[in-house]
Amino acid sequence: MSLEIHQAQYGTEWIETANFEIVNDHQFIFQSPQQVLKVDGQIIYSFNPGLKQVVVDQILRDEFSIIDLLRGNFEEITVEKIENNFDSILLEFTINEINIPGSIWIQTESFIPERLVLYFDEDNQINVTINSFNELSPNKIYDEFNISGWEVIDLRN
Repeated sequence: MSLEIHQAQYGTEWIETANFEIVNDHQFIFQSPQQVLKVDGQIIYSFNPGLKQVVVDQILRDEFSIIDLLRGNFEEITVEKIENNFDSILLEFTINEINIPGSIWIQTESFIPERLVLYFDEDNQINVTINSFNELSPNKIYDEFNISGWEVIDLRN
């Protein structure tokens, strides 16, 4: 997926483009100009290309994030409303663990997400627009990032 992320936080706004590549249910990678987050099962690698450093950490099993929503995992949310439009479905929901409301628009025919918004409060929200969605190519971004040649900071211990 090619994404545009627009975050508004207390009067300050950021807009960033990123790629999100899903290899399978347990392996995916998020690549933006500032960082690369690679998940392999419960292990998360945070690559900082500018410093040539990678931080290795473990994801808590019960932790739920925006990445789960983009992957289609709706187990940890309560659906508040479903609105079926002509070419998309709008789901309004609340993330149970952190009590944050949001909305996701999904294409009716393909079930590919189009847009995701999380409303932390009146002055703080994240709006993710999915600009394109393509099948995974043989030259995966996921395979390009490994810890060889990087300074490794391991936080798992």
